[in-house]
Amino acid sequence: MQSQLLNTIRQYVDQDFEYLDAIFEDYSQNPELSLQEFRTSKKQFQYYQEAGCDIVEFCAGTGVVAVIKNGAGKVCLFRNDHDALPIEDQIEGKYRSKTAGVAHKCGHSCVPAISVGIARNLVRLKDHWKGTAVLVSQLGEEGFDGARLMLNDGLYSRFPKPDMALAYHCSPFLPLGQIGFRKGFAFATTEIGTIKVKGLGGHGGVPETTIDPIVLASSIVMRLQTIVSREISPLNPAVLSICSIVSSSQYATIIPDEVNLKFTIRCFGNEIFYKISAAMERICKAEAAASGLPPEKYPEISYRGILTEAVYNDELLTSEVEQIFIEVFNKNNIKEAPCFTFGEDFGHYSLQGEIPVSMIWLGSVSPDKFDEEGNAKTYLEPLHSPKYMPEPETIRTGVVGMTAAIIELLKKE
Repeated sequence: MQSQLLNTIRQYVDQDFEYLDAIFEDYSQNPELSLQEFRTSKKQFQYYQEAGCDIVEFCAGTGVVAVIKNGAGKVCLFRNDHDALPIEDQIEGKYRSKTAGVAHKCGHSCVPAISVGIARNLVRLKDHWKGTAVLVSQLGEEGFDGARLMLNDGLYSRFPKPDMALAYHCSPFLPLGQIGFRKGFAFATTEIGTIKVKGLGGHGGVPETTIDPIVLASSIVMRLQTIVSREISPLNPAVLSICSIVSSSQYATIIPDEVNLKFTIRCFGNEIFYKISAAMERICKAEAAASGLPPEKYPEISYRGILTEAVYNDELLTSEVEQIFIEVFNKNNIKEAPCFTFGEDFGHYSLQGEIPVSMIWLGSVSPDKFDEEGNAKTYLEPLHSPKYMPEPETIRTGVVGMTAAIIELLKKE
């Protein structure tokens, strides 16, 4: 990128910083839960309009899509998300939530502000690129299938279908000014569900008259642990965790009729998920049969019904964007990020690999918390921690970097 253009981008960001920081502050103070982002989406709609976008519309209720047209050329999509979490805020200062029990603890108040800055810059700098930029402010990312809701509401038919899609996620493990890139799998396929384990309840003093669902559930839990260790290749990372066991009885003398197990599956690719799911079904039935239960009382496995697909960062696109960021921020500030078993529905924007996508980690932690070698000197609050909040300077890095990336990807011939 030409140094003069980069300097212009930085100047625009300097001019806009207080404006964008005020958006970040406002969203942090007034968080809204998934699918309830009515105030936030109206604000984001307004900011995109004020930026000079050609089209601004709501999508799937509380999602917002803005389009900047600039002649013939490719279409580049940038996605942010704007829903909060059911967490009590434990930070102090102006970014603290004013809503009891609700707070932005995953960076979803910061990246929408960055998106507004990107929109403003792309409109100002139309002489340097051609094509179409699509800015998506997504609802319901925190486990509520927001990406699919927007796609099902015509994201790729009502608006220009992208040739590529980019996104940021605020990083709780990188300092300000550093950016993390991951080629290939970056986030896992995820699903949650419940196993209803039935039995024949009765008095705890005469267990021989019962078929104890607690014992059966315990056998199922232990046997399920062998799926990943013995049925999935060690070259394919996977997690199956039983995270809750709840009995229908609350008394020490009553063997219950039912036990509910809540679980989560994390893996990389739908094929592995379905293999784990089939193994769970087989094990649950076999353990129930071994306990003497009739088939009509076999365990019932139910899923949330929202299979969050893995995020696979296209290697070519990610390498191209990484090179742009190296030119903008210096190679020393570009880091290789690990892959995580978090769920992140940005992967749905790829239409199962049809469209190249790349999610980039944006350093958001004060540099004071790291030593000269870049190692953390103190405990770093993770995502979803009640004490996590991106530093405001995250905005500056985010707007400069993504503006440069989109301009270069849509470079005027």
